[in-house]
Amino acid sequence: SSASSMARRLMSQRIVLLVLGCTYVAASRDSAWCKDKDAAACSSWAAAGECNKNPGFMRGYCMRSCDKCDMLDPSEQKLGDERVQITTPYGDILLGFFPEVAPVTVRHIVRLFQLGCYHTNHFFRVDKGFVAQIQSVVGGQRVVPASCERDEANKNVPLEASKVRHVRGVLSMGRMDDPNSGGSSFSLLLGDAPHLDGQYTVFGMVLKGDEALTKMEQVETKKEGIFVMPKDRIEISDVKILHSTDDITV
Repeated sequence: SSASSMARRLMSQRIVLLVLGCTYVAASRDSAWCKDKDAAACSSWAAAGECNKNPGFMRGYCMRSCDKCDMLDPSEQKLGDERVQITTPYGDILLGFFPEVAPVTVRHIVRLFQLGCYHTNHFFRVDKGFVAQIQSVVGGQRVVPASCERDEANKNVPLEASKVRHVRGVLSMGRMDDPNSGGSSFSLLLGDAPHLDGQYTVFGMVLKGDEALTKMEQVETKKEGIFVMPKDRIEISDVKILHSTDDITV
């Protein structure tokens, strides 16, 4: 009968969905990036509860044993319409944002760009293979435009934790020890940093201009405390606010 035929089709669809779901889980756990750096040690530490006791270290060192293989690829996240192009001595870098992943942070950072608060700011930190970090706008700019509102610049935003991975090209919000102390300093990741996953807000990614980051990584640096800093100022000389429909050349 047509009813029994329909039931068989629905059952078949359910089976297909279940198989696809199982395949997805297996694939995510077997991904090349999802592995322990020391399988035996990680298994022992995880069994002893270290994934919860020492999450910062374990998340990066024992990703598989701590069951962190369900992290999300940033390149698969939905981009908003806003684009920002920053000009550095090493070339232009185009930024895109994830409003569905970190809506509060995206609104705040995009607003600061629109107000001109990053113009003449600089990358105060360049740690090869880790991060290139832009200074907070209060104190980081060489010339402060009248449009840069201090209230917005001094605003703190909360941690918007997500399962989006910290990999090269991701934009990650800087903060102090307080997870809700995000201000206006943020990093462009220069390498994978799984120990930051879930601890810092991922709010966008570099869409074009990785060559500029590669050149930036080659600059002479100096160590000041915990920071690796460029010897010469790396200034953002120009900022363009763009739209996803614009014809963008970097």
